[in-house]
Amino acid sequence: MGRPWCATTPNYDKDHLRCFCFSEAYGGNSNGQRCTFPFVYKKQLFYTCTNAGDKMGHFWCATTHNYDRNKLWSDCPDTILGGNAAGKSCAFPFLYNKQMHYTCTSDGESSGHLWCSTTRNYDVDKKWTYCSTPDYDRPSHGKPCVFPFIYKKFKFHTCTNLAEASGKFWCSSTDNYDRDHRWSHCPA
Repeated sequence: MGRPWCATTPNYDKDHLRCFCFSEAYGGNSNGQRCTFPFVYKKQLFYTCTNAGDKMGHFWCATTHNYDRNKLWSDCPDTILGGNAAGKSCAFPFLYNKQMHYTCTSDGESSGHLWCSTTRNYDVDKKWTYCSTPDYDRPSHGKPCVFPFIYKKFKFHTCTNLAEASGKFWCSSTDNYDRDHRWSHCPA
């Protein structure tokens, strides 16, 4: 077939009912404009699509960083939903493999896709969802922050606006900015 599809009943082998999946954002009041991650909804930060606030349980995303202010949204591409807790928000920081994670990670994911725990302790709860990769125009091309990171020989555990003329907060996308010079803007 060549196109992603999903069953529309619990048993495809029996019913043979399916539909094609959307691979890009569609609908909403943004006319299918691309998702923006992370985004703020009801003062909470979302790194994935959510069905929060949708009476029908459909997954959606904001198309700006602040839904509370702009009220712009699209339906999510079906191809980015996944995990055993899809629609739940990432819980940062979270424990995975006895290590704290402050951003989405690809650790343990053979496909390389970014994911996060939806509880503070993945090792115990095993609840997760995929994270969507933002398409920011920045040197790290959508790579997540790595904490702690080294900048000018100091260790940072949060985003900083040092040496940023615009005042925007940023982080290193490797553990050592001094060595790698890879960075990303932090969510507003």
